[in-house]
Amino acid sequence: MLEEKEGQLSGLAERRDELAAELAEVEAELAAAGGGVRRGPGRPPGKRGPGRPKGSGRGPGRPKGSGKGKRGRKPGPKGQSDLHNAIRAVLKGSSEPMKLADIAVAVKKNGYATKSKHFPMIVGMWLTEMADAKKAGRGLYTMK
Repeated sequence: MLEEKEGQLSGLAERRDELAAELAEVEAELAAAGGGVRRGPGRPPGKRGPGRPKGSGRGPGRPKGSGKGKRGRKPGPKGQSDLHNAIRAVLKGSSEPMKLADIAVAVKKNGYATKSKHFPMIVGMWLTEMADAKKAGRGLYTMK
């Protein structure tokens, strides 16, 4: 059985060598006829694939930020919104530093409407934007 497999392998190796030699002859004939060398798989040079058309994006000649228009609304000054003012009112009314959860509850009690399930986390993010609020400890905030 082992001799049979070795015989198959040597026969296949001979066939491979013969086909490789024949392929080399055909490629030489193509090159002589002006057909060029055969390329491997892939897109031919100069052809673009699917996606953004040429010239539609910011090219090397266009400066950064020179788009057709700005998206979204223009942001206002940092730390000056209804929520900021509600947080300020709660912190000014407190004599001691407050936890985020307590600030969130007090802001809601003062009439701030929200449907957020994670309102204390949002209050914490907004507190980082406020210049007049300071961190008094881990999770504790007070006014400067």
